Order: sequence, then structure tokens, then C-alpha cells
Amino acid sequence: MIIKSIELIDFRNIENEKIEFKEGVNVIYGDNAQGKTNILEGIYLFARGKSFRASKDKELIKFGKNRAYSLLKYENNSGKGSLGVEISLNKPKSFYRNNIKASKTSEIIGEFRGVLFCPSHLGIISDSPSVRRSFLDVAISQLRPIYIKLLSKYNNYITNRNAVLKREDANEDKIRELMDIYSEELSLICAEISVIREEYIKKLDFWVKRFFEEMTDGKEIPEITYDANHSLNENATKEEIRQKYLNLYLENREREIKYGSTLYGIHKDDLKITVNGKEARLYASQGQQRSLALSMKMAEGEISREFTGEYPVFLLDDVLSELDEKRKNYVMSTIDKRQVIITTCEPSVFKSNNESFIKIKEGKRV
Repeated sequence: MIIKSIELIDFRNIENEKIEFKEGVNVIYGDNAQGKTNILEGIYLFARGKSFRASKDKELIKFGKNRAYSLLKYENNSGKGSLGVEISLNKPKSFYRNNIKASKTSEIIGEFRGVLFCPSHLGIISDSPSVRRSFLDVAISQLRPIYIKLLSKYNNYITNRNAVLKREDANEDKIRELMDIYSEELSLICAEISVIREEYIKKLDFWVKRFFEEMTDGKEIPEITYDANHSLNENATKEEIRQKYLNLYLENREREIKYGSTLYGIHKDDLKITVNGKEARLYASQGQQRSLALSMKMAEGEISREFTGEYPVFLLDDVLSELDEKRKNYVMSTIDKRQVIITTCEPSVFKSNNESFIKIKEGKRV
């Protein structure tokens, strides 16, 4: 998969620019706060369905304007395609696939596949479990549309179940009756999501081991396993997981009523990451943690290739400046023969003469 161009109108500080990309490495450079990351943000909207740094869509609209627009043209194994998004101040954003409006965001997820790597991702090992769950959810969603539907359904059930747990206007028997109904549904969805996550994590572990070994000359052995809330072993069947969650809900009704919250489910899961048997979050050095984060992002691309038959586009947001020379050289050598779009303030670090350079100043290509 490759991007042919991105067109941005009133997007962040970009008034109206169309930027074309070549196969291989594309370097977007310029001083800080000129709009380099805004370009990646406009691209990645189509991989994730939302910004990777804005909490509200309206933040993407240029100051003083009422709407913003992004149009992505790409090619993949199926041919050429386009994705567009319109963001307005007073209504939800609208996505378009080949100029036809999508009825919901989930319809366009997976059409364009991208692996984003920015400085904040270097902390994925030491950050909270929610960050690692987000990594999983974003990566899997681009490959399996059913996963997005399951997550959406799960979140709706959690919201409704928590509302029941907080109700003070119903008697206890009614609360228990409603809880049991939601518990049946939740336990099934938990099982389905757990099985999909387990499958992905096994592939992730395989590729992380390979990349990490190459970066450390085989001196250290990482391992990534699924730290699932159901606490069953990795060979548990979907039915066994469903029954375990149902039992957890039924046996802990009084406890959840007391806390007014659903205490069990896939929203409590984590990735257990170790190096030489020791928990990386607690004992790995900063260098080891960065190598692990790099390995996870490279692995994300390999799993996407295995699943779809082609590499995703790699989007690197000023991440090379955060790496030492060894890791920087490793990244550049590994992403050879893939389309990569990199932002940087220091274009001089690229020396192969095969890169395409794009300079950005005050939101414009110069």
C-alpha cells in the first residue's frame, strides 16, 4: 500500500495544500511548529478514524474557519482509491470512500492501513495498561472490521451496565435482574474479543522477539503475553472464557453494586512484557524499553503484511531524533522497500540520496 497524495484544506495551520508522495522514504522537514505533524495527522485520520493527538475534532479546524477537509489518494493490491473527511464546528465529521459518504466511521477503517510511531509511543512499555490496550485495539481494528463492532458493542453494554449499577430509583431485585441480562451479553463479547487479542499477541510476540534480537545482538530475550482479566491460560476456549466472565459477574454482583462500576472485563486487560523473565515496565533500562517499543511498531507492520498481503504505510513523527545512532540506523535499514513518511527538523541525517524531501514552512510547502 502506498499514498499517492494528501490534500488538506483549513486543517490546523494548513490553508490549502496538496502534497504528493513517492514510494520509499519521504522526508517532511522544517522548523518546529510549522505544520509537519499536521500532515501526518491528516493522513492517520483515515487509519484510526480520529486524531492521534486532538481530543476534539474541532481542534483540527484552522482558527477562524468553520470546516476542515482532508483527501487521501492511495494505491493497494486492489487498485486505486480515495478517502475524504469533512470536519465541521457544528456537526459530526463525515467520511467519504471514493466520493461516497460512509454511514459511520467504522466503514472506512481498514481501507487505508498505517503504522504511526511518534515520541509518545516510546513510553508504551512504562505507561498505563490503557495505553497498551489502545495499541492493540488500533492495530487489530485496521485488520478485522468485526473487532471494531465488538468493541463498540462492548463499550455500549459497559455504559448501560454501569448506569444500572449507579441507579438509586430501582429496587435491588430489579437491579440484579438488569445486571444479569447485561452480564450474559458482556461475557460473550469478552470471550470473542479475548480470542482475537490472544491470536494477535502471539504474532506480536513472534515478531518482537525477532526485531529485538537483531537490535541487541541476541543478548536479551523479550516475551509478550496476554495478561487477561479472565486469568485463564492461553489455550482456553471461547466457551471457557465466556463462562469464566459470566461467573465473575454473577459472583461479584454485590461488590460491583457497592462500587457502582463494572470491575471485570476486557477493559481491564494488559500486555505482560518481560526481558529475560523480568517485567520490562519495572526492570528494563530506558534503552531496552525503547528497543521494545520500536520492535512492537515494526511488528505491527509485519502482522499487517501477513494479514493483507502488503505493507502498511509507516508514519514516523520526529521519532528518529529521540533515538541513539544504533537504533536510528536499525529503523532506517529495516523499513527499506516500504513507503515511509518521516517528519524531522534535521534533514541532514538522511544520507542515502534515495529520499524525497518536502519542506514545510508556516503550513505551506516551499
